[in-house]
Amino acid sequence: MIRTKSKPNIEKTVKIIALAAAAKQAGDLKVLDIRKTSCLFDFFIIGSAESTPQLQAITKEVDKALRSNNIKGFRWQGVSSSGWLVLDLGNIVIHLMGTKEREYYRLEELWEKEAIIYHY
Repeated sequence: MIRTKSKPNIEKTVKIIALAAAAKQAGDLKVLDIRKTSCLFDFFIIGSAESTPQLQAITKEVDKALRSNNIKGFRWQGVSSSGWLVLDLGNIVIHLMGTKEREYYRLEELWEKEAIIYHY
């Protein structure tokens, strides 16, 4: 369960995450608003990294931004050497992937026809 002192609204949380990932040069950063088509999630945030160190840096920056906004009690899934890390905040899911993994899995193609997409 995500614990916060004063929980920001979902759009603010999405912006916090996207700006943190962009600060570490996450590639092709997309925010997919899937509220109209999904009963499981509201937003997917997908970003790419050119290397394992960059993937770690993006993850660390997102983690730091969430914690500084009193969003706590979450944990990343996966290991950076696999090229894919996931953070599930309940209504927001973040996928940070290596460029090869992102090209292979093409997650945004599952939703892009139905989603509103914001680029950062």
